[in-house]
Amino acid sequence: MKADLVIRNARVVRHDGEFHGGLAVKDGCIVSIGSDTALPEGVREIDAKERVLMPGLIDPHCHLGVAYPYPEDMRTETAAAAAGGVTTIILYIRNLKPSYLPFYEERKTLGEQNAMIDFGFHFGIQREEHIAEIPEVVAKTGVRSFKCYFGYEPDNPIGIVPATDGWVYATMRLLSKIPNGVINVHCENTQIASWLKNELKATGRQDLGAYTESRPAFCEIETIRRMLFLAERTRCPLHLVHTSVGMGPVLAAEARSRGIDVTVETCPHYLTRTCYDSDLDMKAKISPPLRDRDELEGLWRGILNGSVYSLGTDHVPFFPKKGDDLWNELPGVVSFPWELALLLHFGVHQRGLPLSRLVQLNSYHPARRFGLWPKKGALQVGSDADFILVDLEEERTIEHKGKGTCIYEGWRLKGWPVLTVGRGAVLYEDSAVDELNFGRGRCVTLPA
Repeated sequence: MKADLVIRNARVVRHDGEFHGGLAVKDGCIVSIGSDTALPEGVREIDAKERVLMPGLIDPHCHLGVAYPYPEDMRTETAAAAAGGVTTIILYIRNLKPSYLPFYEERKTLGEQNAMIDFGFHFGIQREEHIAEIPEVVAKTGVRSFKCYFGYEPDNPIGIVPATDGWVYATMRLLSKIPNGVINVHCENTQIASWLKNELKATGRQDLGAYTESRPAFCEIETIRRMLFLAERTRCPLHLVHTSVGMGPVLAAEARSRGIDVTVETCPHYLTRTCYDSDLDMKAKISPPLRDRDELEGLWRGILNGSVYSLGTDHVPFFPKKGDDLWNELPGVVSFPWELALLLHFGVHQRGLPLSRLVQLNSYHPARRFGLWPKKGALQVGSDADFILVDLEEERTIEHKGKGTCIYEGWRLKGWPVLTVGRGAVLYEDSAVDELNFGRGRCVTLPA
């Protein structure tokens, strides 16, 4: 057998360890993995030059088609993702109509016509009909992951319909009976944040710190505790998205010791930025907000001790932010091209984060939590050939030329992906994406 693509002479890193060697690809799947001499010949062979070979990133948290047209975002942003080593994304998408079924078919079709990388969906609970529809949605779309949003007032600038505890409880009861069902919750106490927001607005403050102080860390902690109580009551798997507080991983670890199935996600911005950084202004508004240095360090403790389960970017490309009113500014930044480099620089190089742990956070755990394992998130025979080569020594300066707000412009980072392969196709090489791969991405949330 002659493989389509063979990578040799690599430091192969998986979630459970590493070895020296490589892998072989045929028809979009891994057909051999092991020492260099055990691999077959390939139509194309790449000498990794002892660089790191690891699974492609699965980004389980992004929002596309919010401001710009969805088909356009599925081209521009999946190309940006491929350049950052991301080979699969899972979108949190919201539909205000009564049914998700036509919405799914439309978004799946448009996505497959435009995306460079594979993609899937989580669905947002935005009205009561969405809860009743969950069993049918699972059967007809394969989507088993649903999100409830706290922290947003009814008149919020991006039109999110905030959840009630009743919605969460009803959703949990249904999902607890569905294999691999999971509820995702944005945890912030909506009413307290609304009250404090009005107090801060009255002061006239427009600095980024004022936004954080209007929804302090205890608002998130309180809602995490409440969601853990309901998850324990219903026995529903719970995923805490974009956790910004150091107590989040601590509370989740305590809950897991009691048998609660709960996992914690955090994002690169909460690990690298604070609301009091002098170079940031209201355009760095994110929901939940950037916090202070103590919360940042608490999240790093969770990364290093294993109580943070996974990473997601919460990438959302808005139109250029206006920067004229903090309280009406759109919340969100973009991170696809830099998430891996940020974790390599601040995690691997500065804090000694093991590469196998990084693979767990970025690939293995998201695949396991959202039903994609072992086709995704794995370097093993039979898995999709989604992998990247990383040069740990390469240094680059971040230059943002795409959509949305970047809060890392000008940072020089050490450690970058130099090759991205998705289902056997070379998507990114020699500092450029191959635009011939637009429309190659496939939906991975499918009916059983």
